[in-house]
Amino acid sequence: MKALSHMKKVLFTLIAMVVSMTSFAQLIANKTDNKITLGIDLFSDLQLKTSDNWDARGFNQGVGLGLTYNFPLGESTKHTVSIGAGMSSHNYFSYNRISNPYADTLVLSDSYRGNEKFKRAKVNPTYLEVPLELRFRIKDAVKIGVGFKIGIMVAAKTKYVGPDPTEGAVLTNDNGSIVHEKYCYINNLERYAYSATLRVGWKWVSAFAAYQISPVFAVGHNAPEIHPLSVGLTFAPF
Repeated sequence: MKALSHMKKVLFTLIAMVVSMTSFAQLIANKTDNKITLGIDLFSDLQLKTSDNWDARGFNQGVGLGLTYNFPLGESTKHTVSIGAGMSSHNYFSYNRISNPYADTLVLSDSYRGNEKFKRAKVNPTYLEVPLELRFRIKDAVKIGVGFKIGIMVAAKTKYVGPDPTEGAVLTNDNGSIVHEKYCYINNLERYAYSATLRVGWKWVSAFAAYQISPVFAVGHNAPEIHPLSVGLTFAPF
């Protein structure tokens, strides 16, 4: 019963957030004659091109927020060139522990996949971004956006909750303790992120995809090679 009650509260909160954001965004659109767009991206990152020493998790939830100004494309008011500012936060989960995130050469543990004491391990970079998109309307309801964005990393942290590595490299499910580690910095992350983006939607909801051309980690230094493909939904009145 408690779990059901909690699910109802979460669902109600999500619905309230979407309704509030939509109302606020529509107010902005009306006040600015649809020249300003406020949107939120909810997505999962597919970790593509990963290295053999990195055992990636399948689902990697992330969130983004963007505000753009829409310039009419030629004489048409339906099609625009949009540029603005935004922020995105990504979570790259794996079954590996980074033993010292401050080191020049990263040391990764063997995969903890299948170990019952392993809970989570992730790298969480946050970027300030400048998006640029060409946006097209078809019969006023269908929206298509093709673009590019560049981001600069403003924060990064790593978390690990799992078997205590000081108790042995190989642990069974029946022994050993669990440690909680959090570092507010991680070395060898690329400072800049370059991504191609695509949105296809109906009214204020769109399917969203972004492929990061630049790797998350700098090449070398035993760092995993990750080129994320973000897939999710955008909620915006553009």
